[in-house]
Amino acid sequence: MNQQGSVLLISLILLLILTIAGLAAINSATLEEKITGNYKDHQIAFHAGEAALLEAERYVENTALDLTTFTSSCNNGLCFSGANPENIGTCQSYTTAPWKDLGLWEDSGRVKEVSLTIEGVLIKARYIIEFRCYLPRETQGPDPDITNTHDWARFFRITTLAGGGSDKSRVMLQSTYKKNNY
Repeated sequence: MNQQGSVLLISLILLLILTIAGLAAINSATLEEKITGNYKDHQIAFHAGEAALLEAERYVENTALDLTTFTSSCNNGLCFSGANPENIGTCQSYTTAPWKDLGLWEDSGRVKEVSLTIEGVLIKARYIIEFRCYLPRETQGPDPDITNTHDWARFFRITTLAGGGSDKSRVMLQSTYKKNNY
């Protein structure tokens, strides 16, 4: 009889070990499923942010931008914090980071919303365009003439904020854009 009791005890211990291993496998699978969902959500947000960057770059390239519409309060997504934006020689762009202001992104009058609708995106991406003064049009060759506008290009920084399929995923992307013909 002692042997039959020990077989039962060993069977119960093995059953307990198998139960623990099964629960661990279920927890692992659940965790992997959450990781995959978060990764997919992040990828959707990243692609929405890239689409917003492309749209903003096209806007800069294809629009005759009036520098007087660029303000420190970023009206309609056009930002400039500095002095003399229309003068190549004296233009100064102050060191600012308007994209860090959460209130900016929540105010539809201070950002531009992308026109493209991307399936799976909960909230459309938004962007701002900052004028950052001027750069020489050509990086090599003779020094640019401060009085010749054809020697200079306008320099912009574009920032996008995009979300994914949930409100938990946000991606912020930035690019710089040099517009030669204005």
